Amino acid sequence: MKTELTNVDRRDTFRLLEVGHRWVTNILQSVLLIFLAAMCALIVYQVVARFVFNSPSGFMEELLRYLLIWSGVLGGGYCFMLGRHLNLPLLVDHLGPVGQARLQALNALVTIVFGIVICVGGYHSLMDNARTLSPMLQVPMGALQSVVFLTGVIVIFSQVVELAGIVRTDIRNLRSIVLVAASIAAVGLLLGLSRETETYRFLVDEHLMIFSLLVLFGFFILFLVLGTAISVGLALAGIFTLSLQIDLESLSSTVGEQIFGGLDNFGFLALPFFVLAGAIMNQCGIARNLIDFAMLIGRRIPGSLWQTNVLANMLFGCLSGSGVAAATAIGSIIAPIAREKNYDMAITTAVNAASAPTGMLIPPTGAFIVYSLITGGGASIVALFLAGYFPGIVMGLCVMVVAAFYARKLGYATDKSKLEMSEITAILVRAVPSLFLVVIVIGGIVGGVFTATEGAGIAVLYSFILALIYRRLSWKTLIEVGTSTVISSGVILFLIACSGLMSWSMTFAGIPDTIGELLTGVSDNKYVILLLINVGLLIIGTFMDMSPAMLIFTPIFYPVVTAMGVDPVHFGVIIVYNLCMGIVTPPVGTVLFVSSSITGEKITRVIPPLVPIFILQFIGLLVVTYLPSFSLALPRLFGVMQ
Repeated sequence: MKTELTNVDRRDTFRLLEVGHRWVTNILQSVLLIFLAAMCALIVYQVVARFVFNSPSGFMEELLRYLLIWSGVLGGGYCFMLGRHLNLPLLVDHLGPVGQARLQALNALVTIVFGIVICVGGYHSLMDNARTLSPMLQVPMGALQSVVFLTGVIVIFSQVVELAGIVRTDIRNLRSIVLVAASIAAVGLLLGLSRETETYRFLVDEHLMIFSLLVLFGFFILFLVLGTAISVGLALAGIFTLSLQIDLESLSSTVGEQIFGGLDNFGFLALPFFVLAGAIMNQCGIARNLIDFAMLIGRRIPGSLWQTNVLANMLFGCLSGSGVAAATAIGSIIAPIAREKNYDMAITTAVNAASAPTGMLIPPTGAFIVYSLITGGGASIVALFLAGYFPGIVMGLCVMVVAAFYARKLGYATDKSKLEMSEITAILVRAVPSLFLVVIVIGGIVGGVFTATEGAGIAVLYSFILALIYRRLSWKTLIEVGTSTVISSGVILFLIACSGLMSWSMTFAGIPDTIGELLTGVSDNKYVILLLINVGLLIIGTFMDMSPAMLIFTPIFYPVVTAMGVDPVHFGVIIVYNLCMGIVTPPVGTVLFVSSSITGEKITRVIPPLVPIFILQFIGLLVVTYLPSFSLALPRLFGVMQ
């Protein structure tokens, strides 16, 4: 009887947690959608106020900044509720059920520790700044910074639900959770005791920079291998490194402010806006229009369907700003046609995967915005946008050359059919409205009509109007588009917020200087250093997504290369080109996995046709690296840089 009651109590507890999880998730979704709608309305108002009244509102600008911070930090908590944060699943697939449960429990418990840390940090921020008012809104800064505390609570709750799910799967997993928790506590105790040893004091006093470097990357790599969320790994590695020089009480009081301040930049608003514009354009069904337009251009080149795939990815990628979105939207349409026309599907998959990231180089693209903001505006967003055109085209041409070679080798005929002028006109009429978005946004930004952030707002407005004209947006699809935007931007913005802790710890410990000395110790030739950085980034790109890789390694390499005379804009193009290749390479090649899932081809069959494409793209990377004028020609031509 007692066992039956226990089972009933357990089921009631699980059911209560499920209901609570569903309620919290729905509330967060609604709040974040309201924030997103408010930001869109406010940025449009700012543009109108500047053009019509020549008087943008400082009040509205501050409101936008804080809405962004709340969206990013709270969006991070929402993504934990959904289990959508980026991680590196290296071990989980190689473990049995018991091992997987223990690893899942370990990551949940580590994330709970992270949640507790930001709860404490958020509480200190709330209390310390309770009487300080924001300049325009006149709201207590403590109230604004309370979002960090709130997000910490959400993170903890999400992982409690995760642990409950592990136990619900198999009650025997409860023993594993207790064992893992005891192990974490033991490790924490040992680390605490080690701080009192002579060895620890010697390392801190005599070899602080090297010790900080080992602690920072040692813990971060450990979290990566374990499959912990990258944002959590970034934050905890930074906190552990800072604890070498700052007492824990002082450190806990600044963690909340650092996470909050990591997003306190008006320029970050461009990220969710460009993501939203791309999502709306995707809902408009523009992929089919762009494919028809690309077919018109590439129909006479050998392997015309493959050439169409590349051109469509270049066009759609620059509109969506996402390699994954391009690979999905374009690949889903191309794959059935390729199978119907008996195209080699392994090569088709390789072509789609390798060309999808080109749109992340061709503006408007969020990658350059992130790079510019990481460098503190050292590289102009306008200059970066213009500098990305030629390298992006080169990356796409590399795929087209290899595709043409395979087409000739396999004897695929070109499309020699004649099109009537009415057909050509109809294709152009359908494609021009979508392509005009790039003209408006880039033309307006380069011409100084509006800033990159305002341009992103204009992109949202234009894409929304286009969707209404095409009659492709219902309330349901609008909520779906908004939710996907909240998730995508939440992951990136929370990464940025957490990376602030890591960047702060690196700067505080002088790690960029240490790495600079290590690199210059190998050679003082900037071309050799650039080659070493390129090789390092190519390796890093095989197991790390673009956003975290940029956030971690830009602050490290940027001061090294700029001190050697490399132009900041030029280096931005190098790092984005390099990491664009990385999102196609396994084991974490998200674009490759998406493309393979669309065609159903095994990765092992896709890799061989990818190799010659990578070789050509690497040659393109060397051209971009060693011929700065190749990237900088357009920015200089338009007078946005010397």
